[in-house]
Amino acid sequence: MAVPSWFDGLPEVMGEADYRALPEDVARSIEVVHGHVIKCESPAPQHNRIARRLAGALEGARSPTGPCLSVETDIDVVLWRIPKFTFRRPDVVIYTCLDEPGRKPDASQTSAVVEVSSPGTVREDLTDKRTQYAAAGIPLYLLVLLDEKYQILEMREFHLDAVALEYRLHRTHVGDLELELPVRLAIPFAELTAP
Repeated sequence: MAVPSWFDGLPEVMGEADYRALPEDVARSIEVVHGHVIKCESPAPQHNRIARRLAGALEGARSPTGPCLSVETDIDVVLWRIPKFTFRRPDVVIYTCLDEPGRKPDASQTSAVVEVSSPGTVREDLTDKRTQYAAAGIPLYLLVLLDEKYQILEMREFHLDAVALEYRLHRTHVGDLELELPVRLAIPFAELTAP
């Protein structure tokens, strides 16, 4: 796949101020990890459908009496600023409601992140992102593993060991997802993948 011409014009290392100054269409096409720019590929429609439906189910499962939680897809989460600016854009994010309109969460306000992982991205999602989200202190990481036909093979639910800042596999979901935290939810995989 050809790299767009605007990508060649970006600096190799970028701070938060540089990132915030980018045009929105360029900013939405990259992530910054340890200050280095990473180009993000546009996902397949089936990938987006699963993320959107899962976000809708998670949003619908929020407790009306519990703490205020926001559920978003494709939103920047600042993992850390020091030693070098790092943010990721998980497929789904659950975070504490923020008072300022337009403000995006940082890791300390984030209770869960979800990555929908195709065979081409599974290595990065299982190693790099998993390590980074844990180091940032995000309590829950849900990894949705897809096959080549965009069917869900399984979902791996990781909980943070806060002392070690590492995720431990809590449960592998097959056929349906049953979550207890940060929301209580039960949903069959078929509802997420149906055409």
